[in-house]
Amino acid sequence: MRLPDDPVLLGAYAAIRCPVKVQNHFDRSIALPDPEALAAVRASSEAQAERFNSREIIDQVLNRLATVTGALDLRLLADEGLATIQDATREAVSNGVPLIIAPKLPTDYAGHRFGSPSVLVRGEDHADSVPGYLPVQVKAKRMLERHSRPHRLSCSPLSTPWPGDRLDMTDARLRTGRENDQLQLAHFWRLLEAAGWQSAGEPVGGVIGTDSVRRTFFTTGERAGQPALSLANRPASSGSKTIAWVELARKQIRTFSRTAKSGWKLRSALERYDHEHGFRVNLAKAARERAQGEPNVGPRVKPIFVRECTSCQWWGVCAPIMGSDDLSVRIDKSPLDVREISVLRSLGIQSVHDLATADLEALLPRYLPEVRHRDHADERLVLAAHRARMIAHGVELERTTRGPIRLTSSDIEIDWDIETSADNRVYLWGFWVSRPADWTAGRYVWFGKFCDLDADGEIELAGQAMNWLTTMLATDPNTRVYHYSDYEMVHLHKLAQFSDQPVLQQAAELLRNAHVDLFGIVKKNFFGAHGLGLKRIAQSGAGFEWRDDSPGGLNSQTWFAEAAHGPDTQTRLEARQRVLDYNEDDVRATAALRAWLRAEHGDQHLNPPHRLSESFD
Repeated sequence: MRLPDDPVLLGAYAAIRCPVKVQNHFDRSIALPDPEALAAVRASSEAQAERFNSREIIDQVLNRLATVTGALDLRLLADEGLATIQDATREAVSNGVPLIIAPKLPTDYAGHRFGSPSVLVRGEDHADSVPGYLPVQVKAKRMLERHSRPHRLSCSPLSTPWPGDRLDMTDARLRTGRENDQLQLAHFWRLLEAAGWQSAGEPVGGVIGTDSVRRTFFTTGERAGQPALSLANRPASSGSKTIAWVELARKQIRTFSRTAKSGWKLRSALERYDHEHGFRVNLAKAARERAQGEPNVGPRVKPIFVRECTSCQWWGVCAPIMGSDDLSVRIDKSPLDVREISVLRSLGIQSVHDLATADLEALLPRYLPEVRHRDHADERLVLAAHRARMIAHGVELERTTRGPIRLTSSDIEIDWDIETSADNRVYLWGFWVSRPADWTAGRYVWFGKFCDLDADGEIELAGQAMNWLTTMLATDPNTRVYHYSDYEMVHLHKLAQFSDQPVLQQAAELLRNAHVDLFGIVKKNFFGAHGLGLKRIAQSGAGFEWRDDSPGGLNSQTWFAEAAHGPDTQTRLEARQRVLDYNEDDVRATAALRAWLRAEHGDQHLNPPHRLSESFD
């Protein structure tokens, strides 16, 4: 077969990512922005941190699979070039190798696709004894969620990753919002089909997340007593990782449908993938024609801001087209999805100003029939319009209640924040200890380990932190511990559940009545144009500023990795100090927020400050 001179080929991410990216890539009349322009991309450092952490987690899973009997690890050929790895993959498939790590699949020129999954697992052979394979993709995120009806989900522990050894889950299903991962598996399945390497039988693909499972048994029904798998309560601390098998031809993805009475239909991953992939292939071909000067061929899609824009190389091209007041750019909390934005644009609503001044009663009857794929679409639009009016008037934060905000007070107040590594282990417990009369005169106390922790190391560190905290609470039972959202309490309870340290159980019990979640108080009394995250509310309300130019949880994970594995002592020390400064600012921010709430919205007569005669320093 003669190969095309300049083929249109799309990778596994194309069908799930912004179509404008495909259009720009194949339109050679559009110049790629100067790399320096990428500095303006919002939150690009967090996106880079996410990719860095993902690679480390994926490598850990592949290393585990490499120990399985019969596995062939083609990462060992990484320096040999693509052609060599493709030949090695072809030979391994011909020989029926049971598990192939880091394969390279043949390019499907007719189908306009290329790419390879993380792993190939041998599935059902064809009638002529030709080996068949299933694609498996590794993801650095949780893929499962607990559910009373697991929706026929079956899994295989990594120790026995074979589809013939899979067991049904008793209490879990794929997490909501993981449709894109199914479409990626569909992409790899189509590639296997084009090569004639797909497993016989129904189309199936596997995905490995950070979840852990444990062996159990069905306890009720006709299958009582039969072996099964159950989702472990705490990822990465108990049980073992698993391959979750996805039925790619099963209709389980909800999509918009103009013809259905409900406004939506369930489609399979393969159906959804084929539609999205075909759409982008046509976009690419049209972009080629436009670049070649074909008359009456303009851009078929216009940019809409989505999460991937934060690290996209085309941001410098798309941003001027959208403009600074574009609805998708400005409303970044509970944002409207791509279809919702597209429908609004078709109705003449493109900017924050347009939505802020729109007559919603007149707009909704025309809008709602086109967005029936979304539950509560009317409420979503009303909420977006509320935010648009706030942004248009320069209002960041809006009080939604009247009267004083009742906020408890105590002689000593402790603000609490934790930091977790990429594998979700708590490596730093930070506290700010102060008096309500002057929170700025407090002191920072921390317990941390800047090295990779296993489950025992994490629990030991937690025990040190909670031993200190319980001592503080015992010294003055009126002490209150403040944090922002339930993140800290959730981690403490999980660690207490899976440890034999009485101090963790004691701390969880003491904090039941001694802790105050400031987020709950803020949420009850305020509405934020850009949400009510700690950094937003502390900056806009209390005027607090973080010392770091790019504070954020994902960034701190990168700093931790540098502190633990940096190339030299200086790098490690600087990264460690950056994490400590960031954590200290987080706990100081909650103290500043509480002081602001009391000063601006509280009732000094309700919670008079108490004073101690002795010093706690």
